[in-house]
This record gives sequence, structure tokens and C-alpha cells, in this order.
Amino acid sequence: MSKNPFSPSLLIADEKGVCGDVRLVRSSFLFRVIDLGLPLPCRLTYSGWWFLQRVWIDDRKVWSTVSWLALARRIEFPLPADLDERRRTIRIEIDFRPGLMIRRFRVWVGEELALDQIS
Repeated sequence: MSKNPFSPSLLIADEKGVCGDVRLVRSSFLFRVIDLGLPLPCRLTYSGWWFLQRVWIDDRKVWSTVSWLALARRIEFPLPADLDERRRTIRIEIDFRPGLMIRRFRVWVGEELALDQIS
């Protein structure tokens, strides 16, 4: 079986990711604040503190889950109609290091990769 040369690598190089027109406002332990800019003019906030993962868009909670045993590594939810009339889906993918440090944080708006932060 031949390997697809266009498939993403499973190994993450020790380099900074791509942000494009997105601005990372704040980054700390299990917490991110991101101005999405071009894909969707809004501010996305992620928090994984106190066994509760939450996502806000412009200070409106749009997703949450209790994470007693394991943190969700893939978060997906449709945007509210008043924020995006096309009702695109936001997808957040998180890779963790030991000690729950975020290794990679990716945000997709629809099918467009908006942020790929590698720390």
C-alpha cells in the first residue's frame, strides 16, 4: 500500500504553527483567547479549567462539557445563525503533552483552517 504524499504528518515538528489573519490574544494553561479575523470576525475563548471545558464566541457560551476523566480533544459545534448566516461549523482540535500542557491547538471555521498553534 502506497503512502499518500499529501497526507498530514503524524509527527509535529518543533516549530511555530500558522496563524494567517488570526491573532492569538492570550495563551496559558488550558486557556486560549483568539481573534478569528477574516474567517469570522469574532473573539473565540477556550477554557479547560476546573473539570469543565467551555468555548465562548464574543462572550457568549456556545459549547461546554464536564471533563472529569478526560479532556475532549476534538470539539465541534455549529455557529449561531446571528453570528454566521451560513451556519458554518467550528472545530477545535487539541493535542496535549504530559501534564495537560497544550501541544497543538487548531481552530477550523467550516473547512478553512484558521489557526494552527504549535507550542
